[in-house]
Amino acid sequence: MKESMKPAVVGTIVKDVKATAEKGKKAGADMLEVRIDLLMKNEMKNDPSFEKYTKGGCDDPKLHERLELWMKEAKESGLPVIGTIRSGKEGGAFEGTETERFKLIQKIIPAADYIDIERKSSKKNISESVLIAQKSKTKIIISSHFFTGTPAQRKIENVLLNSFEKGADIAKIAVMPENCNDVLKLYKAGLKVSGETCLIAMGDIGKHTRITSPVYGSVLSYGYIDEIAAPGQLRVDEIKEGFRILGLI
Repeated sequence: MKESMKPAVVGTIVKDVKATAEKGKKAGADMLEVRIDLLMKNEMKNDPSFEKYTKGGCDDPKLHERLELWMKEAKESGLPVIGTIRSGKEGGAFEGTETERFKLIQKIIPAADYIDIERKSSKKNISESVLIAQKSKTKIIISSHFFTGTPAQRKIENVLLNSFEKGADIAKIAVMPENCNDVLKLYKAGLKVSGETCLIAMGDIGKHTRITSPVYGSVLSYGYIDEIAAPGQLRVDEIKEGFRILGLI
């Protein structure tokens, strides 16, 4: 077993932040992820400006106020909060430009304990965000998603290493396994790379990794509170119980 920090269960919030945060805490979440992109989709769908927000128009003060409120409501739970604005290309709901998306990311960094930044983002946007995060003592999760398969083990290792080179405190990778050998490739790569990682195998074949990944060095496991936010997610309390059974907590 790879020596690492105590694994944390992350409850993902996609709607009704205040109520969902409280529910997630009661279910045993150690951290909360505020999925700003999904909140914009779910909470603002009746707003006439909704399409403008998801496809641009990110300088609107009304939107900034809503972001600040969502982060504040999550922080009131007393749990550490991850801020995430996922692009459509990486499985999220934000359809605007990268420039617009990073305006919002950089807006919420000071309010977050962790900020999720996609590894494929531009060097400029990543470096600027890392500097802002360092000033506000916000930790960086640099994430990579492979929705159509699982790269070779060496490729997974290189992705994780590249994430650390770009400033990650935690290097996160999610793959879509086609068989158990794909899951083993993910785990072997995780064991070979130094540093804090988050290893996720999505879909039905990868469901068990939500519980077993900490054995191979993964420090975060994302679960749902009310609604599944990614393929193969388990409920927060199910992951927590699995951790207990394996003696991980």
